[in-house]
Amino acid sequence: MASLAQLQTWLTEAEAARHSLALGEQVAEVWKDGRRVTYTQARLPDLDAYIKTLQRDIQQATALAEGRPRRSAIGFHFG
Repeated sequence: MASLAQLQTWLTEAEAARHSLALGEQVAEVWKDGRRVTYTQARLPDLDAYIKTLQRDIQQATALAEGRPRRSAIGFHFG
């Protein structure tokens, strides 16, 4: 997993790309996993999903750094 600082940098870049698309720019670029990803208006939902993933990863990294245990929902499966 990337460091908290790296995750925050990626989030800032992704949010800037989303802002550019919202302002009507045709293309926005983000570096993801060492690769350049180009987003267009048609792929805005993909960019939103990436931002949510980064936000979740930042929450987990922050909790880990603060010594709080990772908690997840308990699922039930009826058979």
